[in-house]
Amino acid sequence: MRKFSTKLAPRGAFCLGIAVGLSAAGVLLGDGVLITLGLSAVTLMLCCYFLGRSNLSKLEADISLPHKCHANKPYKPHVVIKNNRSLLDAFHVKLYLAFPHGSLLASQSAWVPARSLSSADLPISIPMRASSLEHPYKFSSTFPLGLFRFSSRQMLHHPLTIYPRNIIPSELLDEGVSGQCHHPNQHSSIQHVGEPRSIRPWQPGDAAKNIHWPASIRSLAQGHTLRVREFDPPGLLPDQATLVFHSFSAQREMMREDAFERAISLTAGSIAHLRNLNIRTTLITDFMRWNPLPARSRSQYYECLSILADAQRAIGTELHELQYALDEISENQQIIIISDMPPEAWQDLIRIPDSVIIIDIRQVHFPFKKTVSAKEALTQSA
Repeated sequence: MRKFSTKLAPRGAFCLGIAVGLSAAGVLLGDGVLITLGLSAVTLMLCCYFLGRSNLSKLEADISLPHKCHANKPYKPHVVIKNNRSLLDAFHVKLYLAFPHGSLLASQSAWVPARSLSSADLPISIPMRASSLEHPYKFSSTFPLGLFRFSSRQMLHHPLTIYPRNIIPSELLDEGVSGQCHHPNQHSSIQHVGEPRSIRPWQPGDAAKNIHWPASIRSLAQGHTLRVREFDPPGLLPDQATLVFHSFSAQREMMREDAFERAISLTAGSIAHLRNLNIRTTLITDFMRWNPLPARSRSQYYECLSILADAQRAIGTELHELQYALDEISENQQIIIISDMPPEAWQDLIRIPDSVIIIDIRQVHFPFKKTVSAKEALTQSA
């Protein structure tokens, strides 16, 4: 649905004032010249009004952006402005395309020929996870003469899923998935202790001593982040692991939205890290009503990320539900528990084996602020 709006620019207000003044003076003084000048100014403004609205009619926007992206990762989509008119060209058109969390793409085209298009590659990075089917966008222009500010709002149909950030918990990087060290059995596999595995992008909480400077210099020269060495965790690695996510707390802790976002990012990072170690991983969460979600194959992993992108915090998680979910997990699996509540608010109330790894989300503080919606960002655009 296209919505047009027109506002009088300061230059237009000045021109309108002159037109009214000349017409009024001509009537009072009986001067036909002043009346003619006033009517000419009004006619000029009317012509600019109709020409300006026609300038934005039958314009459409399109974008070539993957339907599934990662949060806080830079992309450079191809943005297109289409002129579907058969005769009239479009001049001095600005495009504002809004995405979740206030991410805004702004493009400007001085000339879009009729039955043709104008395109540009623009950088964008969406800071947080999200899922959206439609994205509002706006065309604006002051053509001609800058007397009016014309705008046309429309919706772009482009399903988009933003996966959460992948932040690997320090408990898995420093200690490794070492729960099986306490109870080694035939289901465990041995890896060398502390051998370098690969080089990966820097994440909050990484030690400075692990920075790979030659790779970081090349990465920074290309506009990316630092690179750090990734080591194999020490000890014996389990064949299977279950990651349990919950929001239970026995204390009256403040429910912080940023805590839930950090917990989701650490959950996504844990799943990715376990998959890189070839550990068959299953996710159990209270916001999915404790239904197990395997993340073993590639398709299962991305399905899990899609669910995390839409996840909403569970309200009213009870102790017996969490305990029952933990008791149902097989003994030969490594259990990893993560919560958006502090560990001291719940870990003493549940029965857990000594080999369980508890992840504290307070280890990382990535920038978080209450972002505006796509429509609000579009309204605030220049």
